[in-house]
Amino acid sequence: GGWGMGSGGGEPSAVKEPITGITFPGSMQAGGKSLELMGCGERKKKIVGPVAVNVYAIGMYVDQGAASAAGKGTSSEAAAAKVLSDGSFTKSLRLVMARTVNAEKIGDALAEQIEPRVRGTGAPVEEFKGFFKGLDKLENQQVVTFTQSGTTLAVSAPGNRTSQFNSAPLCKALFDIYLGDKPVSDNAKRAMAQGFLKLCGTI
Repeated sequence: GGWGMGSGGGEPSAVKEPITGITFPGSMQAGGKSLELMGCGERKKKIVGPVAVNVYAIGMYVDQGAASAAGKGTSSEAAAAKVLSDGSFTKSLRLVMARTVNAEKIGDALAEQIEPRVRGTGAPVEEFKGFFKGLDKLENQQVVTFTQSGTTLAVSAPGNRTSQFNSAPLCKALFDIYLGDKPVSDNAKRAMAQGFLKLCGTI
């Protein structure tokens, strides 16, 4: 906590995700760096027929200097999403619950998306699932963060529970869920890509 003295530019402002009403701070500390929010969106899950519920909101944060250098000349949302997904700069996904759900369900749902993307790579999907299995419930408004530094994915959950997975394919797969060709939230992908184009000075 604490505001620190920050840079002359002041703190980036917080953003409210419009569908869930969840607020994302403009910056967060992760991977030993101060990361800046690119954008956020909601993850819905269909329950019956056309009825869907908001499960969580997801926001993406990046190391501003390294990310803008990697994105130099990026001019389309598709290209921006690709740089965000594939870039080797420190980046983080902040998942904020919009309802209370058994943690194991969230882990299984993410693993279901990760599995087809890592087939044959030996990525530690079972261990990833096991981390969530070891948690109890994820309460409404609780936060899970996923931070990629190099090829390591650090996961942090309520109650100071943390785990690290050293796997480039796992990192790539997780970010691809939100930034790839079939994102689980169109709104999140669009917001993240637009935020990145702003960071790169394109829009």
